[in-house]
Amino acid sequence: MSEIKAGRPPENFEVCRTWLLDSIEGLGQLRGSLFKELTGDEFRSGSALDDVPEKMVLVVSELATNALRHGKPPTIVTLMANTDEHLLDVADHDVSSEPVIAQAREMGAGGFGLVLAQRLAFDVGWYVTDRTKHIWARFPFHHEPQA
Repeated sequence: MSEIKAGRPPENFEVCRTWLLDSIEGLGQLRGSLFKELTGDEFRSGSALDDVPEKMVLVVSELATNALRHGKPPTIVTLMANTDEHLLDVADHDVSSEPVIAQAREMGAGGFGLVLAQRLAFDVGWYVTDRTKHIWARFPFHHEPQA
């Protein structure tokens, strides 16, 4: 997990919802809105990471934070779906830099957003267009217990 794969996600996804963020202050609303979009329920801070929606909220929060801190605004978050999966796409306007996976750091030093995304999603990647850099993560609709 020392690097993130380059490439676009599969094309068989349809856009469900898009959010535009200009600052860190918008992250709380993004988390709540995404959770409600996925479940129809209100998000409760401190939820267990047992289900896909909670994992998606955590990953989108990490990826959007990275985009806001290290990219160029605005940050565009897009939720997409097909018949079996959700796809989160987080884009910023810094097309000159590549995503960086955190190496060994002290606890609390930060920098583990992409590592977390790789652990919680079943596929993560990135690509660049003329104007935007995208980090994406795919999730199944439902939690599948570990064997």
